[in-house]
Amino acid sequence: PRRKISPLVAPNPMTLPRVVAAPKHRPATTSQCHAQFLTHPQITEVEVLSSDEISAEDYEAWVNVKREGVGEDAWREATAWIKEAIGDSGRERPRLYDVGAGDGGYLRLARDEFGFDVTGNEVIEGAVTLARQQYGIELELGDLAGLGHRDEFDAVTLWCVLAHVPQGDDLLSNVRAMLRPGGVVFLQTPHRTTVDAIGNRLKAASRGRLSTVPDRRLAGQGHHRILHTAASITAQLERLGFVDVVVEPRLRYSLTSRAYLMSLNPPGWLLRPSAWVLDKAISSRVAPRIVIDVRARKA
Repeated sequence: PRRKISPLVAPNPMTLPRVVAAPKHRPATTSQCHAQFLTHPQITEVEVLSSDEISAEDYEAWVNVKREGVGEDAWREATAWIKEAIGDSGRERPRLYDVGAGDGGYLRLARDEFGFDVTGNEVIEGAVTLARQQYGIELELGDLAGLGHRDEFDAVTLWCVLAHVPQGDDLLSNVRAMLRPGGVVFLQTPHRTTVDAIGNRLKAASRGRLSTVPDRRLAGQGHHRILHTAASITAQLERLGFVDVVVEPRLRYSLTSRAYLMSLNPPGWLLRPSAWVLDKAISSRVAPRIVIDVRARKA
């Protein structure tokens, strides 16, 4: 991968672009904070997908391949911190907004177990329908940039959203704008690990033949556009006006091992033993910490 001045700390940051085909993937590693991102000249806006493209049933099937219990444990930990961090908000029910809220499962927990007044958005119409049907939660349909929220919320959450958008700066700036003064943000995003660095070296040494894992982790086209480090996400948030940034790498695999490995298209005979090995690695806590939890406050 080419080394570049960081798009996260430079005075005039480069944008994080869309990759239109696998052969055109151009990963670059920042020389200052070691984040890895995709470069390509074409930038696209966030696309809203109708129910004809992804139905509520399609989205529910995707939700069902998540690893049991992992999501809710992380949700409770994050929401307990949010509750403590905002203290007395002056409202009977503090307001929480979840960006890219999926089927509303997290918002249901924040509402029912922690007493938040909740809402959020989605760009998939089927997910909006599912949140309404399953939990009675009304989500906004559309990109956050077009929804016009200002100084309204005590907390904003983003669960593995930042890495998927073409313009991370724009998203985080909109998040800051919608927070009340002193409001907090919690986000989870993919973490660039030593394993990622090794995978990219193998890909380069093999001239692209050993590319399955690197391309799964950093792939564009609706997949990850950036793998952050603690230094890179801290620099980005502080540059955009957040303070008290805390970053923690976590051993958290949201998908089942089988579902994750199936996305790599292994030979059929290899799927079951590979899933067993990955499950053992995760349970023994020797697997890479592939996500980071990030907490910050609006200055």
